[in-house]
Amino acid sequence: MRIITVLRSLKSGGAERHALQLMRGLRARGHDCHYAGPLAGWLGQQLQADGFAGIDLPLMGLYDLPSLVRLARHAHRIQADLIHGHLTRGAWYAGWAARLARMPNVATAHSDNAGKHFGRADRIIAVSGAVGRFLEREGYAPERIRMVHHGIADIAAGLPADVRALTRRGLGLGDEEPCLLMAARIVPAKGHDTVLQALARLRDQRWTLLLAGDHHGDLGPRVQALARELGLAERVRFLGLREDVPALMAAADLLLAPSRREALSLTLLEASACSLPIVASTVGGIGEVVEEGRSGCLVPPDDPVALAEVIAPLLTDPARRAALGRRARQRFETGFTEDVMFDKTVAVYQEACVR
Repeated sequence: MRIITVLRSLKSGGAERHALQLMRGLRARGHDCHYAGPLAGWLGQQLQADGFAGIDLPLMGLYDLPSLVRLARHAHRIQADLIHGHLTRGAWYAGWAARLARMPNVATAHSDNAGKHFGRADRIIAVSGAVGRFLEREGYAPERIRMVHHGIADIAAGLPADVRALTRRGLGLGDEEPCLLMAARIVPAKGHDTVLQALARLRDQRWTLLLAGDHHGDLGPRVQALARELGLAERVRFLGLREDVPALMAAADLLLAPSRREALSLTLLEASACSLPIVASTVGGIGEVVEEGRSGCLVPPDDPVALAEVIAPLLTDPARRAALGRRARQRFETGFTEDVMFDKTVAVYQEACVR
């Protein structure tokens, strides 16, 4: 199939990483994948480096008529079989362009709080059951919705045997020092403030917190100030955006994901592939990845006390952490590999093409 992926973004995030992975995987399976969106953005640059064909579209707002017309003409010119829009803006442009070019389109909903502009999609992919239920509440017909969990490559398979020791040494961590990791952009939805407030209750225990994610936005300096106010500045490392997250996961003992909102986090899948136990919040699709008491622990969002109560015993119980990590790995192997995701996505494309 010849597929055009539409996604308007300039930065790296879960939807962008998913689209990149999907296009790479589908190309490896013989499909012809094209991109439509800002080529100067993170995704556009990644795809150009990989040799994907692309058309540079600003997709400004929802009424960028020149971008819409160019997308429809491009789809017609290359004789695309299908247009696939991601997020609400991608869905909007994919839906209208497909109508103009008289071809099918699919839209992927990555969030359980943004449900507009999917109405022209022949099929809507929900990245989790939570997102699918949200779309139904928004009035979309269940027969048009298909749930396809994210899947990832086995990132742990390519790591060297001594990656844990080498990474910890590079970070200045002792062999037995518990290491906590958050791998997420510093934005309100991720709950960095909740983590710091929880860890302030655990000052008497040994731990170091690694924060891997862009911290240069508006919220980053405020989180850094909060760490200082709580007396945690010496124990919290702001690492910035990292390309070695799998190595950090190998070095860590626990992943923290106390999100206030989450459809289905790729970070949770990566942690599971790395046999890293998870402490996360009971929101969105997190419970579809993290099995309470088996592959990790779930706590209410915005509850530092509950979070601290769960983390505290795990800091001193490496055997329990190892057992949770083993089950997390099993969960990944049985439900969240990229091959399963590719198969299900192509099946949705085929459904959409038989209108």
